[in-house]
Amino acid sequence: MKIAIIVLNRIELLEDLLSAFLEIDIPDANVIDSVGMKHIISHDIPIFAGLMDSFTGSSPKSKTILLRVEEKQVDKLIEVVKDICYDPDESDSGYIMFLPLEKFKAL
Repeated sequence: MKIAIIVLNRIELLEDLLSAFLEIDIPDANVIDSVGMKHIISHDIPIFAGLMDSFTGSSPKSKTILLRVEEKQVDKLIEVVKDICYDPDESDSGYIMFLPLEKFKAL
């Protein structure tokens, strides 16, 4: 079993992603509001304020999605996320990563 972590910078795609997860039999996801380091550095730390222009185009807010997936679902999940999120004209739509999940117990 794995835990998938998706950081979605194009938050307008969130509903499409969640719907797609249901279609591939991944019924549970947790969505967390998040902010990227680039935004914090360029807006909240005065010494780095001059870097703001170098980060144009990056969204100040993102969504972090956590999913528990079976090993057999990993490739399909990657395919779905890529189909929905990948835009060759957008350099930072987000990313997906997987970590091993050794134990899981619903509470």
